[in-house]
Amino acid sequence: MNRFKKLMVSLDLNETDSTLIQYAGFISNMAHSSEICFVHITDTFDIPEEIKKVYPEIVSPVDEAAKARMKELVSTHFNGHSGTELAFEAIEGTRVGSLLSFSKSHDIDLIIVGQSTGQSSNLSEKLARKAPCSVLIIPQRSYVKLDTILAAVDFSDHSMNTLDVASAFAKAGEVKFIDILHTYDIPKGYYKTGKSVEEFDRMMLENAKKKARVLFAKADLKGMEIKPYFRKTDNTVEGIQRFAEQSAADLIVLGARGRTGDMAAILLGSVTEGLIRKLDRPLLAVKTKGEGMGLLDALYAL
Repeated sequence: MNRFKKLMVSLDLNETDSTLIQYAGFISNMAHSSEICFVHITDTFDIPEEIKKVYPEIVSPVDEAAKARMKELVSTHFNGHSGTELAFEAIEGTRVGSLLSFSKSHDIDLIIVGQSTGQSSNLSEKLARKAPCSVLIIPQRSYVKLDTILAAVDFSDHSMNTLDVASAFAKAGEVKFIDILHTYDIPKGYYKTGKSVEEFDRMMLENAKKKARVLFAKADLKGMEIKPYFRKTDNTVEGIQRFAEQSAADLIVLGARGRTGDMAAILLGSVTEGLIRKLDRPLLAVKTKGEGMGLLDALYAL
């Protein structure tokens, strides 16, 4: 768990915060994290200068009240590693832009963010797409437990990262094994080869198993037992989601695209974002640290 030494937790000061704080403590215990920054973003509160002069007492309390509330919540729900330093920041600005800027300037390894029922997934999607580090998204009513981990792989370079992190979580959390899922579909033009759909299905499956053997041989699984599964599906997002439900996965781990520009990465990004939109359990979008946003990304995030 050496990847996740510096965590950032985005708090809304609402009902989802207790689970996020508990998860942060859970990860800090596994990773022996050095620091956790609890951050609350508020819209810019512009007060006319003439009002400030007449009522100076209303200028400062906004950020101080937010920090006080965060400290109160953390003291109630945090049970992390004793060596983890805790910091609290209340920031004025747009949420996505502020979180991205903070994560970059503070060299954050993992962003933890919540998603309430009925809440737009826009924030989570943008963070998974643009953040310079991995992002853990926790839906409302999640439980902090780690009995079953599902790693979704596509055999790209991102899959190596996925397996590395999933294995680290499994080992640190004393999980018995990791479910590894690869989904595939039959190309629409398969009939042009003269093969039946059943024959092409077998060919696709054997090809997937061959690639899996190569991937598993190269990956650092940290001695963890793995259970590979291969599923044919017309919709990758629905295929992963359905398998996660059937296996009662407590955490889905998959790679999120960086700024590579390659087609596999673009497809991988669309799968990550599709799962976020239908999120019903914690999802860890793994990124190579430093795959951050460029200037234009930052501007569009604001």
